Amino acid sequence: MEDKYIIILLLIVFLIIYGCWWYKKNSNQSLDDYYKTINKFPSGFKGEGYSQQIIEQSKFLKNITNNKDIKNVMEIGFNGGHSAEIFLSSNKNINMVSFDIGEHDYVKLGKHFIDKTYPGRHQLIIGDSLKTVPEYYKTVNKKFDLIFIDGGHDYHTAKYDLINCKNLCHDKTIVIMDDTIYNKDEWIMDWNTGPIQAWNEAKESGMIRELGHENYAPGRGQSWGNYNII
Repeated sequence: MEDKYIIILLLIVFLIIYGCWWYKKNSNQSLDDYYKTINKFPSGFKGEGYSQQIIEQSKFLKNITNNKDIKNVMEIGFNGGHSAEIFLSSNKNINMVSFDIGEHDYVKLGKHFIDKTYPGRHQLIIGDSLKTVPEYYKTVNKKFDLIFIDGGHDYHTAKYDLINCKNLCHDKTIVIMDDTIYNKDEWIMDWNTGPIQAWNEAKESGMIRELGHENYAPGRGQSWGNYNII
């Protein structure tokens, strides 16, 4: 009988140790690890370009989010969830709303990972941002401290995403327009022209006060600033 109890006790200890190991392993799992685990992208994420591909941009986004004044973050362009992962992992006190057109199947997978890893902190709104963002600010009384725009890259969408987001900002809101390139014409790709034109017009009209911009690689850069609130 004693041997039986010893075996049961050892089994319980083993299960506890295994459970702790499994929890630690999965709680530290990154989004890319998750995609590999479910065999969606076994050799790495193969969707559209995303912020974690650029180390300097990832560091910038982490640093700007890791601020006690940043509590509510919004993004247009959830895609696979990589930028959401940067924001949510950089500041445990923020909540986030993402808008995405939802045309890729991996959007749901990314959302599953974000909800599992950062429960109760993220909302995903599916649909055309030119419709969903205005619907949101007309029905929800909320202002965001940080807005990251990385949605449609045609000029019309980039322009009106930038215009519509002004309704969700306060005078200290930091707005980031992804995929702008400056002073390196040879780095400009077709997906840059819309965001560049929209951002330049917003500056020239006085809607945006630029704080800075960076070029990271061919086709990859960003600009950031504040809305001028009258």
